[in-house]
Amino acid sequence: MEKRKIAIFTDAHGLLEPTQAALEDMKKRGITEIYSLGDNIGVGPNPSEVMDLLDEYGVISIAGNSEDYVVLGTEPFRSYFHALKKQSQLWTLSKLSEEQIGKIELFPHYIELTIGGKKIALCHFANDVRIDFGIRSTWSYQNNFDYMGTGEQYNDEAYRQFKYTNSPEQLEEIEYMINKYGKDSPFVRGYLSAKKNPLFARKKVDFYDAVIQGHVHWKLYDETQPTKYYSIRAVGMAYRQDPVDTASYVILEEQEEGFKMEEILVKYDREKMISSILSSDSPDHTIEKFVSLKR
Repeated sequence: MEKRKIAIFTDAHGLLEPTQAALEDMKKRGITEIYSLGDNIGVGPNPSEVMDLLDEYGVISIAGNSEDYVVLGTEPFRSYFHALKKQSQLWTLSKLSEEQIGKIELFPHYIELTIGGKKIALCHFANDVRIDFGIRSTWSYQNNFDYMGTGEQYNDEAYRQFKYTNSPEQLEEIEYMINKYGKDSPFVRGYLSAKKNPLFARKKVDFYDAVIQGHVHWKLYDETQPTKYYSIRAVGMAYRQDPVDTASYVILEEQEEGFKMEEILVKYDREKMISSILSSDSPDHTIEKFVSLKR
């Protein structure tokens, strides 16, 4: 029997050219089972075109925080939604069709796979981004690594923040916030969503042999037992030692026991992407620093 082979990318953030290059490469390799870990939109200049690509290539997508801004509004995230970020979100919404918004509303927050007998969770981040974006955030996770950007050196603190997910403490926090602000408050929409459709269906992270996530934007592989955490690089962003002119995605190939994961780098039309960013009428050009235009 032929071994299962799947492709995974993350954090396209409205960057059309690298996302298209990655998807075309997957097609050339004959891969038809493709997953996005979310943040397909937000900040970048082509949110609608990226959404169309998901349809064209049959991509199964998870909701990231950028999709949650569409579904839940910006109020649940007001602690870091400054005026410019809010304007950027309104701009992104203006570029999406009603049909595209309807599809985003159906994105799940996680997907479970079994490959080579191993249980794998795909998610945007193993702390629920609908409610857990302060104390246990991507920044706190990165800061627990001895050297950010490689994942080669880490300490046991790095993965411990994920233990909070679906813990009694988290469930207590959800109830407390809903009761404090009331169910009709826009601020608690994330808490209500997390209560109704909890991340991992209330399973603890150590239920899984591996968690594959995005959100961090660069590659951090934490192979602490019993659960291995693989934060894969954003498809069109480059940091530190990453080659700036390559899109990135990973292939999971089923083995007799478990799976092999390979990062794939694909050349793309970087000059066209830069032109799209610089000519965009978006009020927020934060994406420029994410793609290292000045490097």
